[in-house]
Amino acid sequence: MKTKTALALIAAALAALTPPASAEVRVSGIIDRETRWKAEDGPYILEGDLLVTRFGNLVIAPGTRVIVSATAKKGDLAPPLDKADSTLVSIRVKGVLNCIGRRNNPIVFEPEKSGHLEFPWRGIILDKADDRYTEIAFTEISGATTGVTVRNTGSVVRNSAIENCNIGILAAETGSPRLYNNMITGCFTAGIKIERSNPQILNNIIAFNNNLGIWCDNSSKITVKYNCVFGNADGNFLDCDPELGKMSRGGKGKDSTDANGNITTDPIFAGSSAEAKAIELDVNLPTDSSKVKDKKLLGIPNIQFGPPRKKEPTTLGSEVRQLSKYSPCINAGDPGGAFKNMDGTKNTIGPSGGQDFFAK
Repeated sequence: MKTKTALALIAAALAALTPPASAEVRVSGIIDRETRWKAEDGPYILEGDLLVTRFGNLVIAPGTRVIVSATAKKGDLAPPLDKADSTLVSIRVKGVLNCIGRRNNPIVFEPEKSGHLEFPWRGIILDKADDRYTEIAFTEISGATTGVTVRNTGSVVRNSAIENCNIGILAAETGSPRLYNNMITGCFTAGIKIERSNPQILNNIIAFNNNLGIWCDNSSKITVKYNCVFGNADGNFLDCDPELGKMSRGGKGKDSTDANGNITTDPIFAGSSAEAKAIELDVNLPTDSSKVKDKKLLGIPNIQFGPPRKKEPTTLGSEVRQLSKYSPCINAGDPGGAFKNMDGTKNTIGPSGGQDFFAK
């Protein structure tokens, strides 16, 4: 009898220690006031269009996961921007979006189901968003026709990984969006596309996209400095300033930059074949191919913002990647004080560089 009582007490104690299963919050419709999404309340299931009006303020806390439902239904909350927007759900912001994760605890947007070259949602649309307070940072976005559309606003998108989309970032319809320290990879049509806009594109890794790296309209006034643009199958630049990507120093087989400090060489991720070659060329180290974790890049590298976190089901790349110590991106970004790394050194290109909080 005593044994049964003891076992019951132990079972009760274990039950009390077991955390409850995470809930799901289904979201869609209109946000016209301050609304907060928290990681502990999620994941948040987007089951229809979401519109943040000019009076609305959506604050998304670090670690929050937003999943686009496979059965999400398109609504008519706002006139569609394009054909994709007329059929696929989106998050459209006309007010304020405060979507700022942390290096070791990013915010994640992903479709519930997605296959190769499938883009089941339209993405995040910053449409005349209040650029004084709207910011996307330390956020992972995947599986959208356009990861982030920035139109008629100067909002900041920084330190984020935008992967496996048709277009990573679209800067359109005037405005001067600020795109800093992002990683844009594995997109089908282009990493960044510019249409009648004047973006500042600094310190980004735009690499290994299926077609183009940066696609300009040959008329917008854009600033493209201190980026790593490499390995985009149909070209790193299209209809851009012809000087972009043109080496100004260095030469064949050497690290090089153009007149704006843009790097056009492999960013070299840890465990990649590029790192293996760098190790072989390092006269201070013995060659040991057994240390190579990855013989080639498969799929899209998922940037690591800090210490590894518990792996969740995701449509992002199969491996968490960091820049190799041989990467030309390290301390190669904009030398301005606003972009310095947390340790005070010169900016490192990509999401691992720069400050935790950006002074606008």
